[in-house]
Amino acid sequence: MTKKKKLILIRTDLLEKAAEICAKEGKTVFAFTNQVFENALKAYEMQTSLDELIRLYSLWRLKRNLGLESLPTSLINYMMETLYEKEREKLLTKALKSGEWLGKCLTVKLQQADIITTVENIFSKLMWPSIDFSLERKTDNIELRYISPSSSQEKTEVASKFLIGMFDALGFTPNEHYFSPGLILIKFKRKQGEN
Repeated sequence: MTKKKKLILIRTDLLEKAAEICAKEGKTVFAFTNQVFENALKAYEMQTSLDELIRLYSLWRLKRNLGLESLPTSLINYMMETLYEKEREKLLTKALKSGEWLGKCLTVKLQQADIITTVENIFSKLMWPSIDFSLERKTDNIELRYISPSSSQEKTEVASKFLIGMFDALGFTPNEHYFSPGLILIKFKRKQGEN
């Protein structure tokens, strides 16, 4: 049974780009536009939008390209508790250095204006989605908040060192720093001479 068709108006520049893609992929413009509409409707049914899915996919690719892994929480907690007990200073130094490495990678891969927003999105949506993680920008300062009632002392302190290392590489130094199990509050100030 054939489905009914309707005429819709599309901006010329979008139609030309779609036609180029269709020519490369051997698709008809009709098939391409139907696929776009079907995906937009699927996103809507998921209570999101294509824009949000594209942002999440971009963050996921960045996360993968940086070599960031996701592991089960129980495994991470076990490793942290074990290492914290046996080699606390080495673990904290490694967390700081790992944060610095990530910060340097982000400065290479992203435009300066996008870095802070991308950092917030990576942590709040991909790496630590169950944690209340937010960044508030105030001129040359950033206030970081990490709230996770289930995080242990060990996990919180390691995360704190990691974040300090990352922001150091991004050109910020901690002005105020507080942490206790499940809570990190850090006020960062832009380093002198950094833009």
